[in-house]
Amino acid sequence: MTTHPKTACWRVCRGADGLVTAGVEPLGWDATSPPAAAEVIVRVEAAGFNYKDALCATGHPGVMRISPLVPGIDAAGTVVVGTVVAGALAAGSPVVVTGNGQGETRDGAFATFLRMPAAAVIPRPAALSAEGAMALGTAGLTALLACDRLAGLVATRHEVAGESWLVTGASGGVGMLAVAVLAATGRRVVACSRKPGAAATLRALGAAEVTTPDAIRDPTPKSLVKGRWAGVVDTVGGPLLADILRAVRPGGAVAAIGMAGGADLLTSVHPFILRGVTLAGIDAASLPTQAERAALWQRLADVWPRVAATFPVTRLALGDVGTWAARMLAGETSGRGVVIPG
Repeated sequence: MTTHPKTACWRVCRGADGLVTAGVEPLGWDATSPPAAAEVIVRVEAAGFNYKDALCATGHPGVMRISPLVPGIDAAGTVVVGTVVAGALAAGSPVVVTGNGQGETRDGAFATFLRMPAAAVIPRPAALSAEGAMALGTAGLTALLACDRLAGLVATRHEVAGESWLVTGASGGVGMLAVAVLAATGRRVVACSRKPGAAATLRALGAAEVTTPDAIRDPTPKSLVKGRWAGVVDTVGGPLLADILRAVRPGGAVAAIGMAGGADLLTSVHPFILRGVTLAGIDAASLPTQAERAALWQRLADVWPRVAATFPVTRLALGDVGTWAARMLAGETSGRGVVIPG
């Protein structure tokens, strides 16, 4: 098959023996040829780097559903010349593509070109650059969905002025954006992170207080402790989430969006039946409709100018993917990584 000389990708392969190999390779298909019916080819200008991408880059079978596979669940770029998306997006149109199986069941965004179903492609707001869009990416969509969900569960019934709202894993992409979104609504936000170097950034994003997981844990061996949190955006999961649930005050809620601290949750029913606490799962990959995604992107375009000067973004080349994935899984990254495939 003819391969355009400027096409490349970062591909991972998991062998039958479980051995994982990965690196930069030719894309393997001709990006200059017309796409198949109901498909679109996007020139990728930037790709967001998510925790799920880091798992895929190491061959995690729960994310990497096919092999070989190009990771990258978020892409921003332009429609390739000669392609029209559903009669609406002409060649050269700025677009974003998130979720829809890319980087899991089909090749994703860590490549110079991406081929996706036309229905998966969304117009990118004019004010949002490709790099800015991917600094937000699925992390931004998730943060908005989590904050919206909490607002519906807490504010309409039980919110009291001046109460604290907690964000765990606050030095990550979702965490930092959640801090900024909650603070912009006037809520008092407590940012929880193990990384002392992130404290100044978190305060600049609107956190009233920066703390650590050890500082918010209550050693009391009870199923309920003093209620401290009106709402929580939890990106960590595991034992920290179990401990936090005990400290959510009556009528409060937790939006769970991650499992960096573990997938198991050992808790009791007491927070739920004695305090009316809600544990709400957030899935930005499959639950929002395309119309809802488009509306969320318009909101993110409004958020970005408020955080761009403060929000830490690391630009990566395709050859940096493996190293960044290892650092992310080891908890050594902060903010957002953005892959610039070209």
